[in-house]
Amino acid sequence: MIGRIVKRVFHRLIRGLVVHPIRGLIMLAVLLAAAAVLLFQGGLPSLSLGLPQVPRVGRQEPSATENYMRGTTSFDAKLVWEALSDDAQSRYSSRGGNLQTLQSQMDQAKQAGAQLEQITYIGGQPLPDGSSLHFYTVLTRGPLAGGPTEYVPYVFTLDQTGKITRVQ
Repeated sequence: MIGRIVKRVFHRLIRGLVVHPIRGLIMLAVLLAAAAVLLFQGGLPSLSLGLPQVPRVGRQEPSATENYMRGTTSFDAKLVWEALSDDAQSRYSSRGGNLQTLQSQMDQAKQAGAQLEQITYIGGQPLPDGSSLHFYTVLTRGPLAGGPTEYVPYVFTLDQTGKITRVQ
């Protein structure tokens, strides 16, 4: 029985809006005004949703990741190399790499036209062992002039001394 009443009310409401569209505009304006009054006067506190607070290292960009990104953008392997921890440098060296090979790779990327156009630091997260994770998004442009752009996420793991141990 209630379903029939609700159905009949909606039917008459819709029919009234079709026959007299100005009523719909007036009703919409009244609803928007009522919603604005409720929101500006702090009404409906039960509708406000709080997001959980996530502990962060902060919005301050670590110098190691900042130097790494600056070196990558300017194709300066020395900046990138100095941002890496001793452990990361030795892992790179064990695969036959060194500062000169890194610079050579960066020169090739520069000649091919690769670009990092926009680097955004998202934030960081401390880990229980004293290390931390730091998150970036980077807008890259492919090697072709006017090539497609793509947002690439970067995740850096920093050791307790603030040097980069891993880049993902």
